[in-house]
Amino acid sequence: MKLLAHSLLMITALIWGISFVFQTTGMDTLGPYGFTFWRFLAGALAILPLAIWESRKVSLISLVQERGRDKPLILPVIMLGVLMAVGSLLQQVSLGITSVANAAFLTTLYVPLVPLMGLLLFRDNINLYRWLAVLIFMAGSWLMSGASPAEAVIGDGLVVLGAFFWAGHIMLVGWCVRQTKAPFQLAFAQTMITTMLSFMVMIPTETISMAAVIPALPEILFTGVLSIGAGFTFQLIAQKRASNAAAAIILSLEGVFAAIAGWMLLEQAMAGIAIFGAALILGAVLIIELTPTKSPDSS
Repeated sequence: MKLLAHSLLMITALIWGISFVFQTTGMDTLGPYGFTFWRFLAGALAILPLAIWESRKVSLISLVQERGRDKPLILPVIMLGVLMAVGSLLQQVSLGITSVANAAFLTTLYVPLVPLMGLLLFRDNINLYRWLAVLIFMAGSWLMSGASPAEAVIGDGLVVLGAFFWAGHIMLVGWCVRQTKAPFQLAFAQTMITTMLSFMVMIPTETISMAAVIPALPEILFTGVLSIGAGFTFQLIAQKRASNAAAAIILSLEGVFAAIAGWMLLEQAMAGIAIFGAALILGAVLIIELTPTKSPDSS
């Protein structure tokens, strides 16, 4: 089961990495908020049949009602959607002003943030090797953003900010899916919450036009059905068996896949110093996962 869980996370990382390219080209006719709304709506519609099928065995609504006030479940589910919405919107805006490679690699800052947030929120300490990895990770991300044009620094900053929300999302996903055992319904719930929040941001800031939506349909369908419908659902299923730390390291490979996809499909080159920064980030990821912890991770 562990092998299956890790395989699903690897597939998810591949889909997410390629999706960075389509998230970029999808904004040729749509604004970042509009593109986020349409792709998450497509993702929700793709997940809905599976959520309905799953609800016949276990109902997320019934679980929420049963938990009541003693151990409320509704708030974590809502927070799951909010974390996804903010992380996705920040990421989408940043793709308009930074490269695919930068956005993808800096998004993987959630790898050191997961153990850091575990320390701050749950007092789960990490060893000195992992603190060293965090410093290396920060140096690598600085080199990557420093190698970008001046205006891209803003985009890089948005990606780094979004990484905090993705780290929180990874930590909360593991808890929610183990509490409910309803991954398809959780995937639908968080996707619909993101859809609604994106719509609320889109209405006052962007013009709604089907003429702008139609040219972006291939990108909407790929990033909606595959990246959201399949990717986030695979993540929820996998994190029933995989730990938060294992999930973070495997999912961080999206940065590698995105850089390759950006080079092959968009011809986005990386400067030498940026490549060195990316290498530092990957090195930090390996340190975080290969060094022993106080409580060895079974996953």
